[in-house]
Amino acid sequence: MSQVVAHGSMVPKSGGTAALLEVLGGLLIQTFGIGHLYAGRVGRGLLIMFGYWIIQSINVLLMLVGIGFVTFALVWLVAIIASPLAAASSCSSR
Repeated sequence: MSQVVAHGSMVPKSGGTAALLEVLGGLLIQTFGIGHLYAGRVGRGLLIMFGYWIIQSINVLLMLVGIGFVTFALVWLVAIIASPLAAASSCSSR
């Protein structure tokens, strides 16, 4: 059965699906922000995606002096916890 969507309205997105996309993207391909893209927050999703990659690139350079091994893991841990929660709440706030 097809669903008719009036002009200007959006089909509600699932917060669970957005969170799952964030976790799977982070675990499998080091890409956070996919859940935000799914939720319709394209700007925020791209900011998270590219921001994460830039910060982790700096951490890779910091691995030359040793501290990068710690900071790389910490940034990933924060992202794997905070990003799915933010993506799920983006769905409920729309």
